[in-house]
Amino acid sequence: MNKQIVEMCPNFYKIINFEPLESDNITDKLIRIYQEYLFSQDTLDEEVTDSIKQLDLIMGKYLDDYSFRKEFQKEIYNIKIKKGLNPLKEFIKGIIKIFNNYEEYTTRVIYISRWI
Repeated sequence: MNKQIVEMCPNFYKIINFEPLESDNITDKLIRIYQEYLFSQDTLDEEVTDSIKQLDLIMGKYLDDYSFRKEFQKEIYNIKIKKGLNPLKEFIKGIIKIFNNYEEYTTRVIYISRWI
């Protein structure tokens, strides 16, 4: 099953081999959480598969996009985890929510003006 998970994640090796700066503790912890989440799955139903693919996309963007990384590092402290729920799963949902909010915020509608 681990092989299937790695095949679903085109950014897997880039993420796990990334060397963060010494002062960047958040990136190191995010990479460990990424690996833990991927390999803690018992089943690969549609919901889990979607979350794995999204997490891989988000982590790839996190490593490539400096402005997203800075915004993400500010927002990550606002993730709330309710008692009684799986903390890892809830944290991943929070990461996905931050990404969706960022995408919505940064995507602008571009109007093509017409010259007369």
